Amino acid sequence: MRIRIEIEDKGLKSSHEFESQNMNGEALRDRIIGFLSASGVFENGREGIAPTMSAHDYSSGTLMDRLESFIRHEFSNTWFTTQELRERYETVVDDIKLSTVSTYLSRMNHDGLLDKRGNRNNRQYRLIDIVGEEMAQQHNYQRQISYERKRVESR
Repeated sequence: MRIRIEIEDKGLKSSHEFESQNMNGEALRDRIIGFLSASGVFENGREGIAPTMSAHDYSSGTLMDRLESFIRHEFSNTWFTTQELRERYETVVDDIKLSTVSTYLSRMNHDGLLDKRGNRNNRQYRLIDIVGEEMAQQHNYQRQISYERKRVESR
């Protein structure tokens, strides 16, 4: 099944194509609704399509911090693929390479922030619930230690 969505707003045209071979209808529907929600189509009180900015600001901090914040707000209780994260991030924030997303997801998994499942071709990630501020601080500390170790090993 292939579904193509075209949106035109004040001269700005955008399109997105969804293609499914091994996905059930409900999963495809959820992806399409997620895309339309992220692009602002369902926002009330505005004519046409809303700007592609989320209610959250993802412009401060390192790219790792921005992706982590994005995952916390956009994919808090769900499994997602590298491609799904990239598509949503590009819709809401800015362009990003798939290899960059993959690298950061792998690091977040190694740091204990994300859980992963599936083989290399069907890899999915999910945010691990961190309880309390102490766990978040511990995560940041572990990330810093990991970074320092890699820096020392590369010398």
